[in-house]
Amino acid sequence: MSHRLGGFDGVSVAAEKWHTVLAHLGFDVVRVASHYVHREPGDVLITGMWADLPGRPCPPLDERAVRELVRQADLVVLDNLGTLPSAPEAALGWQDVLLREKVPTIVRHHDPGWQIVSGLWGPHDPSSGLPIHHPRMLHVTINRITEREFADRYPELPERHALVTAYNTVDRRELVGGDRSGTRRALRVADEDLLVLHPIALGKRKNVPAAVELARSLQRLYGETRRVRYWVTHTSAQWESVPPETQEVFATAPGLVMGSVARRSDMYAAADLVVLTSTWEGFGQPVPEAMVAGKPVAAGPYPVLRELVEHHGWQVLDPLRPEDVFQALEDVDRLNRLISWNRARAEEMDTLGFAPTMRKLVRAAERLAAGRAGIREIP
Repeated sequence: MSHRLGGFDGVSVAAEKWHTVLAHLGFDVVRVASHYVHREPGDVLITGMWADLPGRPCPPLDERAVRELVRQADLVVLDNLGTLPSAPEAALGWQDVLLREKVPTIVRHHDPGWQIVSGLWGPHDPSSGLPIHHPRMLHVTINRITEREFADRYPELPERHALVTAYNTVDRRELVGGDRSGTRRALRVADEDLLVLHPIALGKRKNVPAAVELARSLQRLYGETRRVRYWVTHTSAQWESVPPETQEVFATAPGLVMGSVARRSDMYAAADLVVLTSTWEGFGQPVPEAMVAGKPVAAGPYPVLRELVEHHGWQVLDPLRPEDVFQALEDVDRLNRLISWNRARAEEMDTLGFAPTMRKLVRAAERLAAGRAGIREIP
């Protein structure tokens, strides 16, 4: 369960991967949220975990519905619901019910409040009780930087072996075979244009100016020989919802394309270069997705990227070095080697290969709910 599900945002995509693995292990999986971008049969909507607008208070949590769901569950996974400070009363309400009913619980932490720099919910407030950090629940971070920060703030978690890192996965079947020509036609992008994809929802930490500047630099380097188009997938069709300072940056973007498409495979197929210039990401899901889809990636400077590059051996272009990005795009042999190298390593992160790790996480959550020690580490 999460605040919202069913979109292309990192939490929704990562939650869907866990859904796949848990179903593969034999669980009957139910998605629970207060908002669905794309609602599916069987989804449960519980009010109180999502506000109509960021920064607005949520309506009261439907605690009766929560109790009914929890009493039917063998396992509960809170995906960022116990972390992101947008609905603290709802998160603590879920925690109270889960602890009272002694249901095994995994709390997956994507965005602790102290890492959020967008300002949507104000500065991190430790007195809010978030992120949830009760040692009878298994706490799973998506990078080791966050794991270390949790261990420093909540030493009872490592003491009870209730804290571990499990990296996100990718699903090759969802990312290949996209319709390049049809998607580009729908976007009104010519075959010969260089389409620079920036797959984000708007926020200060997404560092739109750096991505636009890379596109501008590439246009200067190509001159009149090739048109560069900057494509941001922020889904709003209303320019009024875009902050004025971001509108000013977009006004300088070469060949601006704005909006999303229905399938990620089509999105990546249409692109020639994927950029992720964020100052902070908990993982940066578009990076390995683009690699599996066979696209070069220019990413950084978010700190977790360095951790992931070291762990997976990726070769990522530096968006602050546009000349090198240009040379990589123009050198066909180098580009093919880069794409092949990254694809092989990213495909090792396939979702179904996560099943043995998921079994360990489930067993650890069961032990913690019963008052025993959880898990030490996973490979």
